[in-house]
Amino acid sequence: MDGWQIALIGILTLVGILAAAGCWRAQQWREAQMRALRRELSDARQRGETLARYLGAVQHSAPSGMMLVDGREQVVWATDAARSWMREPGIALPAPLRQVVAATPLLTLVSRALREGKEQSTQFQLGEYTLWAQAQPVSSSPALLALLVEDVTELQRLGRARRDFVANISHDLRTPITTIQLLLETLQMGDDPLSRRQAKLLSRIWDQTMTLQQLAQELMDLSMIESGRLPLRLAPTSLDAFIEPAISRLETQLDHKQLRLRRDYDPGLLVLADDETMQRVIQNLLHNAIKFTPEGGEITISARAEDDDVRIAIHDTGPGIPPEHLD
Repeated sequence: MDGWQIALIGILTLVGILAAAGCWRAQQWREAQMRALRRELSDARQRGETLARYLGAVQHSAPSGMMLVDGREQVVWATDAARSWMREPGIALPAPLRQVVAATPLLTLVSRALREGKEQSTQFQLGEYTLWAQAQPVSSSPALLALLVEDVTELQRLGRARRDFVANISHDLRTPITTIQLLLETLQMGDDPLSRRQAKLLSRIWDQTMTLQQLAQELMDLSMIESGRLPLRLAPTSLDAFIEPAISRLETQLDHKQLRLRRDYDPGLLVLADDETMQRVIQNLLHNAIKFTPEGGEITISARAEDDDVRIAIHDTGPGIPPEHLD
């Protein structure tokens, strides 16, 4: 056998060995990749099973009704509490929102949240129930939002009970307060002269009685505002018409603390306002200013026309409101 034939056989043998080695290494790499892929699939399956358990726990135990709605307004998931107020509690999901719920406010809420891409909320009546709903986008691609619905019927009932209680208390307080005021006036205008100490004590009792009257009125106003029963009768009114009566009711307290009251406004300036309500507003603000202004201080009532509005402000020389409470 010639030398070149021997060399060719050696080269072919070496190529075969290298090819076999390459195939073995490729086989080893493929097996390693498959093992890694199997591990990833196993981890993903475990994470999916864990997430499914969490979602199942939320689905069965969440006290609030919650649904997940996709960009096509399809309900893809819901808690058991949400199914209790669906049209068909046993309906298979995913299903169109319009088939799942009958409340038009919910349909409008979801459409607006998907369109604007931001949180929306509303409160509405469904039969004898008062429901509060919130739609919160949780993903934009793909579009997905969480729809939370809570039954606030009991909270509404408790709110009404609290407002009625406050209104009754403020109403019942008026009789003893009025009686105390009449007795004080009788003592102050009696025939027997009062000593300086007696006059001073009666003045303080009068001040505290006026404070109680103010608190009772504020409670009544709060109850009417919260219930939406506070009537507003708007009419052209001069500033003097509601500022001066408020000042006159608090003159005793102003004199008692020796406070100076400065008026910085045009008394004939006309505004569109509810005279009686504005008197109470000014009186509340003045009462607070008197309460927190040290003796000998100054309180200023100012008003300025700003385009179509009039800004009324009450300034005092007291400590002011702490920055953390300004909001």
